[in-house]
Order: sequence, then structure tokens, then C-alpha cells
Amino acid sequence: MSRTIRHIHISKPSSLIKYADAAKIQDHFVRLNLDHRLSPGTALAPPPTILTMEMAPVYTFGRRQITDPDTSRQIYRLEKEADGADCVVTQRGGQTTFHGPGQLVSYPILDLKEFNLSSKCYIRHLESTAIESLAASPFHIFAKTTENPGIWTTDTSKIGSVGVHLRRYITSHGISVNVSTDLSWFEKIIACGLPDAYATSIRAEMGDDAWHDAVEGKGSVVEWFACLYAQRFASLLGCGIKRCELEDALRWQSCI
Repeated sequence: MSRTIRHIHISKPSSLIKYADAAKIQDHFVRLNLDHRLSPGTALAPPPTILTMEMAPVYTFGRRQITDPDTSRQIYRLEKEADGADCVVTQRGGQTTFHGPGQLVSYPILDLKEFNLSSKCYIRHLESTAIESLAASPFHIFAKTTENPGIWTTDTSKIGSVGVHLRRYITSHGISVNVSTDLSWFEKIIACGLPDAYATSIRAEMGDDAWHDAVEGKGSVVEWFACLYAQRFASLLGCGIKRCELEDALRWQSCI
């Protein structure tokens, strides 16, 4: 029987979730996996899970930036200038990026050993899933990888960012894709440390008229795109996909 990946789309009444709340949810599922790895005979193995969400505005920083004096100055400036956005140093790799409304954030939580994946292959899998999802109907956007991390529509226009964390082969953090994000948020930072790059989005690439035609009747476009991404992520791993509500997943045995 093929393996099934559980998909949990986290949504609040406003559809946005604070980064701190998303981090707590992610940490809960990571801890279940770590506990099972340390004591495999004491409990059922948690199912592989992909969390997707749309966040309230936040600038996040990679773990290696925490000792960089420039990061402290950047955080201080953003707290003054970027009204309404939080600033958080995370455990992921990579450098500064933005998460916010109109953007898909996806955090797969799985054991790379179970899928026989190296960390490099896993990151390529995240990127390939995004590229396939962007190319699908109704968007038909060509995207690619370059020598720089992330997903690009040209050598200088970036539509998606990747930053992962591994602990005992358990994955956390993941990828973000700009769907209809307000790109002015990115103007306040040198995203991912690349001064010649700029952010783009699905909506910006398509143009407003084509965008409105494409998303008509789809409700929450970020949630719709999240389902597309989760399905393709599972398919590339050779797995099925099962949608699960967060409340049920917090009692994860009932979702197996």
C-alpha cells in the first residue's frame, strides 16, 4: 500500500496566522517525529505531514544571521519602518525574507530516512513541486532554479524562497511562493542577500486581467494553490494525499 501524506491547511477567521503561532504548531509535529525516532517502540509513527498557511506580515532571518551585527541593525530598522510586520530569527537556513498575505508558506514535516532522501534531493523536491505547480493551469508560469537558492521566473526575478531545517533527519520549515503578495514589503530588505534580485508573484507575472480571469470562483486563492502544491508534493514522492483539519491533527492518531 502506498504511503499517504497528511495535508493540513492552517487558517484563522481572517485567513492569516502569526508566525509565532505557526511555529508552535510546526514544533508540535516535529517533536512527535523526534520522540518516535528516539523511542521507536513506544508509540505509533507520526504520519508525514505538510503544513500550509498564509501568514500575517513577518520578516524572518536565518539561523546563521543571529550573530551578524548587520542583522541586529536591520531588525531595528524594520521594527521602525515596516509598520505591522514582526521580525523573527528562525532555525531555518538562508537569509532574510518576508512572509505575508497573498503568499503560500509550506512546511513539510517528514523523516528523510523513511523516504531515502538526502537533504540536497529534498530541497530539489521542494523546488520541483513549486515549479510544476506554477506551470499548471490556470497560471502557466515558467519558473526555474538557478545557482542562487529559490524559485525564479528570470535570472533576477524571484517568485519563491526555500529555507529548511533538519534535526535527526526530521524536516521543518520549507518553501514560500508569492501568489498575490504586496511586493512592496520586499523593497525594505535585500531579500536572501541578493541586491540585484527583486520579488515577483503569480499575479505580477500574469497581469491583473489574466489573474482575475484565472482565479474567478476559486475562493481563497492561496488555499487553492496550497492544495495544488500539496498534491504535487505528495505525487513526486509517490504518495497519496489526505486533507486533515488542524484540530484532528493535534490528535494525530485519529488521522492515520
